[in-house]
Amino acid sequence: MEWNKPALNDTHRVLFIGVGHMGNPMAHCLLKAGVDIAVADVNEAALAPFVGQGVATGTQPDALPGDVVITSLPTDQHVREAILGEHGALRGHAGERRIVIDMSSSAPSETQRLAAELAKQNVAMLDAPVSGGVPRAKTGELTTMVGGDAAVLERYRPLLAHMCKNIRHVGAIGAGDTLKALNNFLSAVSMWASSEALLVGARAGLDPQVMVDIWKTSTGRSHAVEVKIPNAVLPRTFDYGFSVGLMAKDLSIAASLSRELNMPAPMLAATEEHYLFAREALGSSADLTRVMTLLETWAHFELSAIPQ
Repeated sequence: MEWNKPALNDTHRVLFIGVGHMGNPMAHCLLKAGVDIAVADVNEAALAPFVGQGVATGTQPDALPGDVVITSLPTDQHVREAILGEHGALRGHAGERRIVIDMSSSAPSETQRLAAELAKQNVAMLDAPVSGGVPRAKTGELTTMVGGDAAVLERYRPLLAHMCKNIRHVGAIGAGDTLKALNNFLSAVSMWASSEALLVGARAGLDPQVMVDIWKTSTGRSHAVEVKIPNAVLPRTFDYGFSVGLMAKDLSIAASLSRELNMPAPMLAATEEHYLFAREALGSSADLTRVMTLLETWAHFELSAIPQ
C-alpha cells in the first residue's frame, strides 16, 4: 500500500495521547522544539501543565487535530481504545491522520493486529517504545527501538529526534515492542539482583555507598547500579518514575513470547513471577525501586537513608 508521503521538511501537527510520567516530558520536548501539538489524556489533571501554552487539550482524542498521532499509554488495550475506540483518534478524521506512532510498551501481536487494521484506512504505523526513564525523557535523550517500514521511519525521524537521542530501526512492525520487553527483562533482573546484593552486603557490614561506587566501575555495573539505586534507593525517595505494575506487564509480554516460541527461558519465567508477586505486595502503582522495601521486610533489616 502507498502511504501519504509528506516531505521531510513538512510541518506536522502532532496529537499526543497520554501525558503521564513519560508522556508529559516527551510532549514538552516537542513543544519546546516548536512542533505544533495537541494533547489528550483521560486524566484532566495531566493536561493542566499544557493549559495556557497555546496547546489544544482534551480528554477525547477525536475532538483534537493532528496528522501524526503519538501514543504513550500503559497497555496495548489503552492504545487500541485511544485510536479506534468510541472517541478514538481515527473517529471522524478520515484522511487527516497519516500515521500512528506508538511509543508505549505494547504486546507485539496486538501491535501487529492494530497496524493491519490501520493499513485498511491508509494510516501507517510504527511501534517505537522508548527506554531511558523520566530523566532522559525530560532532556530528550531517550532511546527508541522502532518496528515498521524503514522508509516510513525515515520520514518521521526528525520528529522523533526531538524526544530521542538514539533512534534505531529494529525490524518489521512489532519488533520494537519485542526488543523493549526483552530490554525490560534485563532491567528488571538487574534491579532485583542489585537490591539483594546491596542488602546482603549492608547486613554483612559493608557501606552501601561504597558498594555502589565499586559496582559502577566493575563488572556488576548496570542501570540499576548507576541510576536507580543511587538516585532513588539510597536516599529512600523511591521515585524513579516507573511502576512495578508496568514492569510486571512488560515481563509478562516477554514471557508470553518465549512460550509462544517454545523457547526455554527459566530466568525470564522466574523474574516474571518475582514482579507479579511484588505487584500484589506493593501495589501496581508502587515505584519499581520499592522492591528494595519488599526485600527489607523479608530480611527484617532496613538500609539507612544516604543523602544525595
